[in-house]
Amino acid sequence: MFKHHRYPRNIIFQAVYYKLRFTLSYRDVEELLSTRGIKADHSTIHRWVF
Repeated sequence: MFKHHRYPRNIIFQAVYYKLRFTLSYRDVEELLSTRGIKADHSTIHRWVF
């Protein structure tokens, strides 16, 4: 499922969880991840959710 992804599986799950559970925007999720030291673009997070 996550064979060719750059990010670890738990980071992807965390981003999708933030987006779906708290109905945040993709840019908000990007900012939350950046506070944890993870650089992921909002368009990347969009692809993970869909």
